[in-house]
Amino acid sequence: MEQAEQTPPATKRPTTVNDIPDHLLKLIFRHLGSHVYFLRAAAVCTRWRRIVSTRGIKYRDCNYHDFSTTMGHYHVLDPSLSPAQAQRHRYRVAFIPSSPSIDAGHLSLDFLPNGPCGRPWRLVDGYGSLLLLATQRRTFLPYLIVCEPISRRFVKIKPIEEDMKYSHCLGVFLDRGYYVRSISSFSVTCVVHERSMGITNDSLSFVMAKVYTHQPPWCRRLRHGWSSPRRARSGGIHVHGVESAHYAGRSKGYIFWTIQDDCSVFSAREGSGELSHFRLPENVRTSHDTSTFRFVDDGGNDGLVRLVSLIGHELRVFLKKEHNNGGSEWVIVRSLNLAEATIGLPGYRESLFSGTVKIVTAGKGYVVLTPAKETWLFSVELGTMQVEREHLRNRHVGEVYPYELRLRPKVRACVFPCKKGREGPCYHICRCK
Repeated sequence: MEQAEQTPPATKRPTTVNDIPDHLLKLIFRHLGSHVYFLRAAAVCTRWRRIVSTRGIKYRDCNYHDFSTTMGHYHVLDPSLSPAQAQRHRYRVAFIPSSPSIDAGHLSLDFLPNGPCGRPWRLVDGYGSLLLLATQRRTFLPYLIVCEPISRRFVKIKPIEEDMKYSHCLGVFLDRGYYVRSISSFSVTCVVHERSMGITNDSLSFVMAKVYTHQPPWCRRLRHGWSSPRRARSGGIHVHGVESAHYAGRSKGYIFWTIQDDCSVFSAREGSGELSHFRLPENVRTSHDTSTFRFVDDGGNDGLVRLVSLIGHELRVFLKKEHNNGGSEWVIVRSLNLAEATIGLPGYRESLFSGTVKIVTAGKGYVVLTPAKETWLFSVELGTMQVEREHLRNRHVGEVYPYELRLRPKVRACVFPCKKGREGPCYHICRCK
């Protein structure tokens, strides 16, 4: 009996990067964090160039990329700690360029008009290429101005026209959403402490939020100006005097305050002004001092709120995890002993950590600290827990706002003349062969 002739098994072709479908490549390209990487990917082949081209990835998808170039940092000078520097700089703001090739004079604030009644402007927030400045009024609600130093343009924001005689501003902030593109499109959230009219008892006061939206003329069909969303009012959040509410940072689209009387925390959502109220566990907040903890934003896309807490000389990073039953839990994810981690830094002395440590400011993925005994600024990168001393943000005491230009690279899908009968080069996504 003759054996059947057996065909040898077909050799499986090895899988290469060319087997990855387009929609998966788009997901990969979303996480490229540099202009250089983006352009290098476009230079690999015609297919990759088509995928990463200007029209290959939608605008909202590209917001996952951090295509930002840091020009420098705006430092708010504290006159109580550095009076000489505060007097030399107008508006008590110093701009420190990130490179010697950047002229700090081009990003100065000398183009701004004088404040109402001669009051000086004070820098209160910054995001991307925009800065928010305010000046105090007798009615305790500030005049506001939003400016873009790189283009030397500004927008004056009219005060809230409602009767806010018994109101006090707890803070104003630029919203950090995808719709914040330039001086022509932004929004501001103002959190207000308001008492009932004619009543001086602070126990009857409550917290509310106002939202200002600025849109370009072609988009004025959307809301424009001050508004009070329905969820921005809450009669359940009481503040016994404005002195008991202290700013506690921002994280994942929320702005936080701590109420010193009952050690609770309330937050306002950026853009909508939605208010919420909760308490921190004792293992997270072990001290009533507001300089020992701060809500921070690491710039990730997980949507989880992070909190930095100081317990003695130990820095702990907590993550708030939500449960399906509606509850939440604060989980410690990182910790660092500051007295040991700072050994070897320029100017280090063992006596600096004989007392407590306090938080000066916090930004995207970092926190700036100093020993309470003496001003000795250093920062900690929360992603790697690396301690730095020579960074630009450690130059001055006070809030620090990085000035970033979000320049999205323009990549064209095809540089050859169109082979589909159109005139000129191919500006659209096509599969010319």
